[in-house]
Amino acid sequence: MLKNVFLIFVFCLFLNCQAVTAYDAETPIRVGISDSNFSTYNFNSVTFSSEEELQAVDSASGEVVKAIKEPITVKMEDGLFKIYKGKSLKRDKVKGPVVIKTNANSLISIKDLKRAGKPASYRGIIELVQIASKPDYFAIVNVLDLKNYLKGVVPNEMPVYFGLEALKAQCVAARNYALRPRSKFYNEFDICDSVACQVYFGAKTEKELSNRAVDETDGLVALYDGDLILALYSSTAGGYTESHANAFSDTNTKKFPGNDVPYLKAQPDIPDMKSLADEKDAREFYTSKPDTYDNLSPYFRWTKEWTLSEFIKMLNTTMYEQRAFVKPSFTENDRFTKLHEVKIKQRGDSGKVMFLEIITEKGTYTIYKELTIRRLFKKDGKALPSANFVCDVVKDNATTEPKIVFHGGGYGHGVGMSQYGAGTMAQSGLNFMSILKHYYTGIAIGTMPVILTSKYGNTSCSQTFYAPLKRADIVIDEINGISDLSVVINGVEVNFDLGKFIKKNKIDISKYIKRGSNYIEYNILSDYAGQKSLKLHVEIKGSKDG
Repeated sequence: MLKNVFLIFVFCLFLNCQAVTAYDAETPIRVGISDSNFSTYNFNSVTFSSEEELQAVDSASGEVVKAIKEPITVKMEDGLFKIYKGKSLKRDKVKGPVVIKTNANSLISIKDLKRAGKPASYRGIIELVQIASKPDYFAIVNVLDLKNYLKGVVPNEMPVYFGLEALKAQCVAARNYALRPRSKFYNEFDICDSVACQVYFGAKTEKELSNRAVDETDGLVALYDGDLILALYSSTAGGYTESHANAFSDTNTKKFPGNDVPYLKAQPDIPDMKSLADEKDAREFYTSKPDTYDNLSPYFRWTKEWTLSEFIKMLNTTMYEQRAFVKPSFTENDRFTKLHEVKIKQRGDSGKVMFLEIITEKGTYTIYKELTIRRLFKKDGKALPSANFVCDVVKDNATTEPKIVFHGGGYGHGVGMSQYGAGTMAQSGLNFMSILKHYYTGIAIGTMPVILTSKYGNTSCSQTFYAPLKRADIVIDEINGISDLSVVINGVEVNFDLGKFIKKNKIDISKYIKRGSNYIEYNILSDYAGQKSLKLHVEIKGSKDG
């Protein structure tokens, strides 16, 4: 029942924006918690503790097990939960879900679970949800507000020494990612806690500066054409980010190259730099060290090498592992002893390898897509740092076995924001909005878009947001039959005749904005005949905007 309440709340918040308050601080998120090795989200036993009274609530019956200074253990047998207080069985054959909470909103610790070398503790509540595909196992789901979730993400995704403005950029990107992940792989929760989604280590890893960054971007998201962007980011782009289509499959058809995303375009750090899709240009870039925002990363430039025999042995293993992305599919009968050539067939604008051929005595095999290519060329059991590389065959003399040498740059998929690049930009004095606009083409920074409609009485909505400067617009994204808008901004009520005040779909509200936390409430008349609607958001303006 508790799960359904949260889902209903989120649905109303983002689609209807009823008279509920659309505060960023109140937006809930469901995070799947993995084991200490991040290897599984399936559990059949877990023990919780807290410094305050701990409660285990059976959502189906409402029955509660309370413990003070004692742990509560929950196990699953034959598809049903068992709840223990200490070593004493208190509830048997519980249908669940089981909710773990405290009576004072204190931290909930999970026994034997480590995060960043510390015992893991979490804010909010914990929900234990039976896994439909594995009925003898359950998922551990941390349900908490988005703001506190981000405080457990940002210092684990970006070093705090990168500086406040870089951390703010990371906050906005992480907020977007949490609200709009690229893919949803889990039925029991919204987002996972590992690098497969974005790293969330809970309350014990929070840092003062990153908490400040969360507070000073409260309510702000990155928008393109009035909608949330998919804010992808990676550690190091190597000086040139890549377009979404050249790194990922189409989100619907799964074909590669993928779908074009207008704000996820290849972006060089060097102004007016040409595309690196040509082999000569890619080689020149990745065998040199030009001045870019990513130079301080240990992965700005890297080299990997194998003897020819090591390389062949490695490929026989990895081509079989990645056979779903090898054409024709690589089988045990395709194992080879002679490698004729590694041929790069297509590169993206950053020089990222998109398609390549492995030519052997058994045939020619085509491999495609960024992550597959990185996993194809393993060194010491690890995938390549990125797919931005050039390859050479080096032979010292007639008696020495040839070496295969890769020169490359970057770490990760290289699409969207480069975290090391953001750090350098912040150190050079650029603010978080400038950082985000460098990496995400044509975006704006603002509040979550809301929809007001005369249907169902969804005529009012409120938000809070942080403004770095006293400059902002209300942006009208869509309008259908609404002519008047009443707005309360930091306690001041203002009425707008939309036909009179709108210029380029924007209403300047700067004189009502203060630097820091702001409150805004929207209201439309409720007596419109038929279904009328208005979609809008606040857009933050920087010192050089407008």
